[in-house]
Amino acid sequence: MAEEYIGVLDSGVGGLSVLSELIKVMPEGRFLYFGDTKNMPYGTKTPDEIYSYTKNILNFFIEKNVKNVVFACNTTSAVVYDRLSEEFKNNLKIFPLIQTVAKKASENLKDNDTIAILATRATINSKKYEIEIKKYNPKINVLGIDCTGFVEIVENRLYDDEKSFNLIKAKMDIVKKSGAKKVVLGCTHYPYLIDIFKKINSNVEYFNPAGCLAQIVKENTAIIADNKGEIKFYVSKNPDEFKKSAKIFFDIKDDIELV
Repeated sequence: MAEEYIGVLDSGVGGLSVLSELIKVMPEGRFLYFGDTKNMPYGTKTPDEIYSYTKNILNFFIEKNVKNVVFACNTTSAVVYDRLSEEFKNNLKIFPLIQTVAKKASENLKDNDTIAILATRATINSKKYEIEIKKYNPKINVLGIDCTGFVEIVENRLYDDEKSFNLIKAKMDIVKKSGAKKVVLGCTHYPYLIDIFKKINSNVEYFNPAGCLAQIVKENTAIIADNKGEIKFYVSKNPDEFKKSAKIFFDIKDDIELV
């Protein structure tokens, strides 16, 4: 029987920041990446819509001999993980981003310190980061900041656009005023914006959950040590645009299949 694949899903290119970290720690791994570019951004969709999109991707992964799935998307982890993990428990092991990294995010924070969460509206409204972080320290102040619009900046490569900068600055000003000690990049698209974040506010610790998640996936999956590794890419719309948007973090040289 062929070796199993690890499925990685996101609404677009954001999850490639997680895939990059997975490859660093698991260069011999075999990965299928699905970017749901037809339905992005997930952060402004209803829970039922996100459930439907994600369920379809999970069924696609099962057809492709995937046994382990990484939710490289904070929104799916926040909104539909509990429901889908139960529904697919006999077929898939799912690693949700938020629940997996919450303990690490809370480290080095004292009682009454503030941690700011930059995330999509759906993630913020779910309060999932707050719930999970407070399991490890209930006295941490968790400030959720709705960053609607950031995903579109990344997907459309609007990094030098004045309106984009002003939107980002407005959100970062909230972080400054809060006195936050740490900022969680609570959407996998946001590492693409880290240089802009640091230009506006360099006096805070930025926590990118991707590396932590990748290490935990490695520790909990079995792969063949002498395998050379393999990556296959799938999108639901505009493969050429996906490849262009991905270039900052991931230079995709292989063909991208439209599903």
